[in-house]
Amino acid sequence: MAGTLNGGQATIALLDLFNDKVVTVDTGRDQGFLTGMGIDTKDKNKNGDEDKSGKYTGGKGGNYTIVCNEPTQGAQDTGKSAMESCLAKSKSINVVYTINEPAGAGAAEALQDAGVKATIVSIDGGCSPGIQLVKAGTIGATSQQYPGKMAELGLEAIKKMIDSNGAEGKPQNGPGLDFQDAGVALVTDKPVQGVPSITSAEAEKLCWGGK
Repeated sequence: MAGTLNGGQATIALLDLFNDKVVTVDTGRDQGFLTGMGIDTKDKNKNGDEDKSGKYTGGKGGNYTIVCNEPTQGAQDTGKSAMESCLAKSKSINVVYTINEPAGAGAAEALQDAGVKATIVSIDGGCSPGIQLVKAGTIGATSQQYPGKMAELGLEAIKKMIDSNGAEGKPQNGPGLDFQDAGVALVTDKPVQGVPSITSAEAEKLCWGGK
């Protein structure tokens, strides 16, 4: 996203999962996006406490303003209403982060209804609606994860523990992580130089869920 802005103003809407509870998937995704933008997230266990304006340092760097943090429950209808709430505060929004692609689809509906153009970025990368929304140009980019690989690693670890009668021990976390990394890929049909990514066509061969 920072690379796509090419140093331009980022007027940001953050469409999260909840606003009444803290769950790691919500904070991890929101703050992962902000960290990628080069915006300080302060408390790593809390969404919404970052400075509402300042400088982002990702890409060429530039000025940013955060207009809103709205909950979507990860659904399309609430994604639309969350985006409508953000647009009521500013029609200058040009960057939209969403917790997942259904919320992104709802956000796109609200943006279209308001006649506002913005780039939506999201997370999950399932076959539908995720990769299809990237392919259609509705979502500019999504971060594709691999649940099948997660399950494979989990089963391998269990088998090793059983076969070794416990001697193998619990699986080790990745370097500097508190989990095992099953991999991720940025999916976009508008790549940015210096940022590794795959196309929606490539992602269709790797995606999960119904097509």
